[in-house]
Amino acid sequence: MKRTAILLSAVIMLITTPALSARKSGGIQLSTSIGLGTGIPLSPDVFENNYDPSFGAVLGFEAQKSMFGISIAADYNFFLSTGLHPNDVNILSVFINLKIKPTAKASVRPYILIGGGYFRYWIVDLHFTENTTGYQGGAGVEIDISKTQSLFIDAKQVIGRTRETNPEGENTSYMPIRIGMTFLF
Repeated sequence: MKRTAILLSAVIMLITTPALSARKSGGIQLSTSIGLGTGIPLSPDVFENNYDPSFGAVLGFEAQKSMFGISIAADYNFFLSTGLHPNDVNILSVFINLKIKPTAKASVRPYILIGGGYFRYWIVDLHFTENTTGYQGGAGVEIDISKTQSLFIDAKQVIGRTRETNPEGENTSYMPIRIGMTFLF
């Protein structure tokens, strides 16, 4: 866990330090996003059949140049068990993403993103935790509300590499759907 925190800190520094100096020359646009939403369990079957859609939140930071952006986002989901036992599932992913906005200068900007990084899956009541890697792909749209704020909505498929510890031999997969605000620096 300590190594992961150090690695994430180094990545954030590598992304933001050049971006901060380039921003002074007008080259890179920096932003932060915060959003809320739900997540739909997809696989394995025991996850899909025994858990309700989640409550979730995302916090992200992005550096964008032209139509390409690099972001780091922390996404948390809490899935309630539908069974009698309180075995609620928590998932935290911290991913580095490539975001492509073909219409970067427009007031309505569709985008696609792909990324990967740290994936943590835990069930508090069972004292079970798994730290592994994961990856995602998705699409969304940003809509300007002012010069410094925009509304976003996106959906992704997130896959955590939990195959080795999963009794069904499948990776954990879910679809977070988020709506939120992006603030430009």
